[in-house]
Amino acid sequence: MNRPIRAVAALLVALALAACAATPTATPTATPTAAPQITDALGRQVAVPATVKRIVSLAPSITEIIFAVGAGPQLVGDTKYCNYPPEADALPEIGGFTANTISVESIVALKPDLVIGGSAAQVPVAEALAKLNIPTLIFDPKTFEEVYRNIEQIGTVTGRADAAKAVVTKMRDQVAAVQQRVASIPADKRPTVFYEVFDAPLMTAGPGTFIGQMLGLAGAISIFADATEDYPQVSAEAIVSRDPAVIVGPSSHGDKLTPAQVAARPGWDKIRAVRDSRIALIDGDMVSRPGPRLADALAALADTLYPAQK
Repeated sequence: MNRPIRAVAALLVALALAACAATPTATPTATPTAAPQITDALGRQVAVPATVKRIVSLAPSITEIIFAVGAGPQLVGDTKYCNYPPEADALPEIGGFTANTISVESIVALKPDLVIGGSAAQVPVAEALAKLNIPTLIFDPKTFEEVYRNIEQIGTVTGRADAAKAVVTKMRDQVAAVQQRVASIPADKRPTVFYEVFDAPLMTAGPGTFIGQMLGLAGAISIFADATEDYPQVSAEAIVSRDPAVIVGPSSHGDKLTPAQVAARPGWDKIRAVRDSRIALIDGDMVSRPGPRLADALAALADTLYPAQK
């Protein structure tokens, strides 16, 4: 397996370490009276049982959402990466995140009414389950708006629609507060930022991703705002020439983003962020998981960029 493929695999896992939920205090609402039809990320119309009692999650972000809307008691299995809230760790595990690490047999043994995935890369699992007549939704949100929609869809299928709307409202309010906080900062005072997803090869987050969107919402200017791919490979030379004022990455990548290691990269000692020791880590679970805690990650990013405004 060559290095780019290893990097992409590592990226999938990093983005998938979707911890499990903001505070699971939402109150239940009435269960739906008719089987809803949900359009998933694959464009499929999936018929979901009118009453869903047993759910298996294929991604930590999905587990997080399920607990956030108050449907934790309906969750009977999840992945080995689902570590938030603590209740998620006690559930039976069906494998990892990528399709080849997920055990269809383990899923079937849990007798789910519904399976929910968190990446288009999990299509093979959905196809295998479809042959067994197990309804499977695949979500793959790229933006905050898509995250909001997925939360509301999960609220619908779990009978927690009102609770899901409350979760989304809270997220929108948190995002609006950050936007208001940075609104008065003029463009020439906003820091240029390099967000490092991976280091070998160097990869960043493009503007079409929720991470790229987060940078803009937090009042930063991404040095790769012109990227056309979601998670493009970039060159060290391009980073040095674009001279970011701040370097940010997830804490899960923290062993590669220590000031000493970054300064030791050829030519990087010339970068403003390195000279000014502005290398920051954001909680890798929150920032990489498209779920309710994404709004918390945004607030943490704003704190990092504008510490005087905390």
